[in-house]
Parts: sequence; C-alpha cells; structure tokens
Amino acid sequence: MKLKLILLIILTIVFFSTSYAGKLDDAINDINRGNIEQGFNQLLVLAKSGDAEAQYFTGRFLIDKGKQAEQIEGVIWLEKAVSNQHMDAAQTLSKMYLSGFVVPLDINKGTHYLALANEFRSEDEPEEDCD
Repeated sequence: MKLKLILLIILTIVFFSTSYAGKLDDAINDINRGNIEQGFNQLLVLAKSGDAEAQYFTGRFLIDKGKQAEQIEGVIWLEKAVSNQHMDAAQTLSKMYLSGFVVPLDINKGTHYLALANEFRSEDEPEEDCD
C-alpha cells in the first residue's frame, strides 16, 4: 500500500510538472507564430502564478516591445523572476543597469544583479561576460 502511494505521488508530480512546462512552451510558441495576444495572456497567467521562467519571458517581452510604460513593467517582472532566483533575469537586469538601457545607469545595482546571477548559476553552467 505504501509503495502504491509513493508511486501515485511521483506520477502526479511528473504529470503536473510536464503539463505546466507545456503551458509555458505553448504560450511562447503562440507568440512566435504571431498569436501574440493569446500567447502573452497565457504567459501572464503563468507569471502571476509565480513561475519564474514565465516572469522572465513576460519581462523580456514587455521590454522588447519598446513602449516606455511597458518596459518599466517588464523590469518589474524581471525583478520578480530574480526574487525567484532566476539567473537569466538577474543577468539581464545587470546588463540593463550597467548600460543604462530602460533603467537609469547604476553601477551598484548592475554589480548587485551580476552577483545574484553568479549566485543562482548552477555548477554546470558556464559564466558569461556582461558585454
């Protein structure tokens, strides 16, 4: 009986984790295929639920869109992803603060986010330069 319960728990975790990842992939694929509104709405739902990867992509999407108010909202989403230990979000914010892109030039914040990116980096990922 105990073995059946453990197996059921494992299968549930695997099912929901692949289903959740599939939703993120679906949202990104919709955006890439030109179904921008539908894909972004799906992405936003995932981001609001706390998914760090979705928060990162939401931030990047808003920043890349180009309008100033949306870019500021994009920075907020990147900050949320960083609070969920997302390395790429920390690295992106580091580059932005060190270059003054979208945000005011701020060496202290830039180096802070770079340190966080290095902290979040897994052992098997190569280090990148902030060019």
